[in-house]
This record gives sequence, structure tokens and C-alpha cells, in this order.
Amino acid sequence: MELQGRQGDFEERGAALFVLGSLPESLEAATNQARTHGITYPILYDADTSVTRKVGLWSDGMEMPFMGYVIIDTMGRIVNGDQVLSEAGGAARDNIEDILSALDSARKAAAAATGHDGT
Repeated sequence: MELQGRQGDFEERGAALFVLGSLPESLEAATNQARTHGITYPILYDADTSVTRKVGLWSDGMEMPFMGYVIIDTMGRIVNGDQVLSEAGGAARDNIEDILSALDSARKAAAAATGHDGT
């Protein structure tokens, strides 16, 4: 999985990387996928989908989570995100670049708000 190999890009930005799994995938399936792919970052499993819903990644129409991301600041506020990432073959690199770009934008906005340079 490409995200595993890019973990350092998140760490360099002072960000923690987590994956949130939920229905319709089972906890067992998520655990097996993580083990099979050698994933070392935390995978949180949202059995009742309450967190997935709270962060805006649940689709009531499809009754499943969106393939997206959220960036949560140190105060617990969602400061950026997207509900749709490409599932096309080979799209992982572009998806990760989009997330890193959004993270950089969120960090710059936070730095501007506090009067720091963001480094």
C-alpha cells in the first residue's frame, strides 16, 4: 500500500496518520488487510459508524463510508477534508499528494492565525 510508504511525509509535517475503518467492512477484514499489507500506522475501527458520521465521511444514500479524508487540528476541529478520493487503479499517489497538499494548506492557515511561520 502506497500510504504505508508515505508515512514519513506525514511525520515530517508533524501529522499523525490514522485510517478509520467501518461498516460494511468487518473488524476482522480490516485487521487481515492491515496484516497482509504490513501496515504499521493505526487503523481505528468504528463499529457503530458514529465517528465516521461525525467527521462527515458517511453516506446515508449508499449506507457506507465515503473514501475520503479529514484533517483534524490539535484542538479537535476538522480544518480540511474531502469526501471523494479516486478509486481508479494507480490513483493512490495522486490521492496522497492531494491529502498532503491539504495538510500543508491547513498548517499554513493555522500558522497565519497564530502569527507563526508554520515551520
